[in-house]
Amino acid sequence: MSSSAEIRPDIFWVGARHPDLEVFDELFPTLHGTTYNAYLVRGSEKIALIDTVKEPFTDEYLDKLQKLVPLSDIDLVVVNHTEPDHTGALGRLLEINPDIRVYCTRAGENFLRQLYVQPFTVHAVSDGEEISLGDKTLRFILAPNLHWPDTMFTFLPEEDLLFSCDAFGAHFCGEGLYNDQVEDFSEEFRFYFDTIMRPFKSSIREALTKIENLPLTLVCPSHGPILRRDPQKSIDAYRAWAAPPPASPQKQVLLLTLSPHGNTRTMGAAVRAGLEEADISVTEFGLVDLDDELVRDELEKADALVVGSPTINRDAPPPVWRVLSLLSSVTPKGKVAGVFGSFGWSGEAVKLIEERLRGLKYQLPIPGISFRFTPTDADVEGCREFGRKLAQSLNQED
Repeated sequence: MSSSAEIRPDIFWVGARHPDLEVFDELFPTLHGTTYNAYLVRGSEKIALIDTVKEPFTDEYLDKLQKLVPLSDIDLVVVNHTEPDHTGALGRLLEINPDIRVYCTRAGENFLRQLYVQPFTVHAVSDGEEISLGDKTLRFILAPNLHWPDTMFTFLPEEDLLFSCDAFGAHFCGEGLYNDQVEDFSEEFRFYFDTIMRPFKSSIREALTKIENLPLTLVCPSHGPILRRDPQKSIDAYRAWAAPPPASPQKQVLLLTLSPHGNTRTMGAAVRAGLEEADISVTEFGLVDLDDELVRDELEKADALVVGSPTINRDAPPPVWRVLSLLSSVTPKGKVAGVFGSFGWSGEAVKLIEERLRGLKYQLPIPGISFRFTPTDADVEGCREFGRKLAQSLNQED
């Protein structure tokens, strides 16, 4: 879509399409590209922009704007989030019209001052603050940590329209502008939540309470289709996905093992027995072909994570590091962990995993244990005792 599009009277989409993008931020695969959504709101007294686009699309963005209004007539730009895919054109815009006033959160102001060296006028908004554009109103709703500390929503009450920043978005570039004009993108919508939003579930719940009574008829995210058909469905999905895990009468442990020759698995069985002696509920998975979604769900339920790994080539094997990489994509219920493993010539894996877990702010109340080759009966009893001690530590938390 090379031109702008009027989505409501005097409200325009002026973003950019990137259908051939294969990996977003060199991190996340985008099978159907993405969009960088930005908007222009033309009031009877003032003209406002809602975000800009990624820097390579600056010329395209400015061209869209100039076909709607002279750039010198723009009064303000709302920065819902300062990440460069939303503010990449801001510097050029301010060079052309230095009188533009920037509206953002206090954290956003701090970030923008570091991103842009040229002077600009900024107003740090408070939660619920409004600005009149004449016949239209912008209301700012602070939504920190969705997914940066600077994030906010902007609500336009005259149209029951929410500019939701990254929330309710998806990396998806379809043929149409709206969700009722494109093919099913539910997988991309869920993937976006899991990779971008999921670590901030408590912040999502707080933000949802601020918009739950708004009669939204249009939700305009920063990426992907505009939600025109049943926008509440997407909001309800966030509410369900961000719900806290159900309470359990027992302490719960997630036990993950990798065992090429069965020795680490033997140790894991003894660790599990020691935990279960103390009425600890244990969910155990092997790390071969383990589903990411399943791991995330169990991490959020568990009071402790226990990892069993062999040492191969002086390191923990790749499947172990892969599952540990998922820890940053969730907010675990309990930040307690334990590590054990078997080895042949050297036994570095346990220490390396412990270091990684400490770096992720896990507490390791029981030192890790490791045994050479096939564990003896005494070794197995040591593993059982490891489980007992970890259970004792967990039960003392009450």
